[in-house]
Amino acid sequence: MAYDETTPMTGGPMDAPAETRGTGSLLDALMRVELKLARVENVVVIAAMAVAIASVGASVAIRSFDLPIADTGEWAMVAMSPLTFVGGALCSHLHRHLTADIVEMLPEGLLRRCLDAVAAALCLVFGLFFIALAWDLFDYARTSGERLIDRGTPVAIPAGFVVAGAVLMTFHSALDIWRALAGREPGGYDPWR
Repeated sequence: MAYDETTPMTGGPMDAPAETRGTGSLLDALMRVELKLARVENVVVIAAMAVAIASVGASVAIRSFDLPIADTGEWAMVAMSPLTFVGGALCSHLHRHLTADIVEMLPEGLLRRCLDAVAAALCLVFGLFFIALAWDLFDYARTSGERLIDRGTPVAIPAGFVVAGAVLMTFHSALDIWRALAGREPGGYDPWR
């Protein structure tokens, strides 16, 4: 069953009392926020892919026809940052990241939820370290004012997407842990259902 804004994963209506909906309204509210974030992540990834494809195409045309225009390949490189890091966060939400196949083959139950919680906890720890490292890079890029060569794109833009991806991945991991502890199925709800 897909999660949407009207039905929690427990199967009851959203207007039902909190005690009949499972773990309470805070988790349900955070899952609605997570679903909205996943939709934004999906749009960002699609836009980044479109920018990368258009930039590479324009770059090929500029070089092939020796046009007196600055190369647009820089924009393709910048677009790789949201594509990679926000896309990685979306993959963690959709559970399309690397997992142990044996866990995926296990039937629903306590063992699978525990293993999902352990995997989410490891992802959370990684995400917290990644936030710290990405923030240092972003802060340096922002304060230095460093720019890329061809188009003068600020380095803070791709560095900002690294931070955003790390924060989103950490958020999804934290909710996966909460869902596992609450006895709910892991995340990974299609943002367009």
